[in-house]
Amino acid sequence: MCRAKTSRLFHSEESLISKADTRVKELRQSIDRLKAESEKLERSASVAEEELIRGRTKLRQAGKQIRSVIQSAYKIERQAAGLKDTLGGLPSREASQFRSQSSNLASQAKRERNVLAKEVSKISNHGIAV
Repeated sequence: MCRAKTSRLFHSEESLISKADTRVKELRQSIDRLKAESEKLERSASVAEEELIRGRTKLRQAGKQIRSVIQSAYKIERQAAGLKDTLGGLPSREASQFRSQSSNLASQAKRERNVLAKEVSKISNHGIAV
């Protein structure tokens, strides 16, 4: 009888050890999958970070170029206003036509400048200094 109990205890202990071993193997596999997924996500995050940096650089460069064009538009406005003032002293019908054209050009330049200023604002709203 003692032998039977010892035998059952031994089998029971073996069963528990076998189950524990199986569970440990499953956990190792889970950890290996977790590590692989973690490495994959780290690489993906790294690539995304590089793309973000490149994108920020491109936005900053575009913003600087837009600022330059805004300055040019502002100069055109001033030149058109100066031309209009110069033509204001001339009484002829042709001078009136040129004054009108210079006013239209100044207005177009101002509209373009305002559109470009909005683009610069969008870039700045993303936290990118222009």
